[in-house]
Amino acid sequence: MYSETRLPHGSALWRSRGSAGGGPIPADGCVDLILRDGRVSVAGPSTRWITAGGDGAGDSFGFRLPPGRAGHLLGLDLEEIADQLVPLEDLTSHGRAERLRAAMAPFADGAHSTGALSSLAVQASESSRWSAAVHRSAAAAEPAGRAAAGYGTSERSFRRRMLSTFGYGYATLVRLERSRRAQALLRRGAPLVAAAAEAGFADQPHLSREFRRLVGVSPGQFVASSA
Repeated sequence: MYSETRLPHGSALWRSRGSAGGGPIPADGCVDLILRDGRVSVAGPSTRWITAGGDGAGDSFGFRLPPGRAGHLLGLDLEEIADQLVPLEDLTSHGRAERLRAAMAPFADGAHSTGALSSLAVQASESSRWSAAVHRSAAAAEPAGRAAAGYGTSERSFRRRMLSTFGYGYATLVRLERSRRAQALLRRGAPLVAAAAEAGFADQPHLSREFRRLVGVSPGQFVASSA
């Protein structure tokens, strides 16, 4: 069983209970701090779908940060951990790791207050205003060259900063946002052709190709599983 609680600025606290698992998890470009059995691991920015592993008899808790927001909290370039699952203590200083673990640990003991994680979400947002602006540009499918010029930088410098801050390039962020829009439209019952056009795909075959790469299923399978 999966549940999710919204936190400020697009972050979220999620909980996975019991042995549910095995299905595909769509790529979303986010970073998740995952608490299980008293240990915290970091799931780096996802650029491809993965298969969910069963949680056995225990619970897992996750603190999800939107694209481009986790680097400041972790103190590293996100390109280093893209599409990887790494123990938190292997990535950052002892003090930083303990602070992040302390913010998550109470949930394993049944706590319901999200104050500490909400504060971290606000902190991550305030330190990542450039990321938020770039995220908006990608959501609007603004060309990379225009986006780079708008932020007063060359395309090469823009790409380097994207890799450091997001863990992947601008074109990947545009693809992830387009996929996210299509998923939302299909959940609301939009026909495949209409969803493809409104989300920004060239046509329905383009939608199908991207879904298999990023979501792990065909659009039809996605609709059936969302019903």
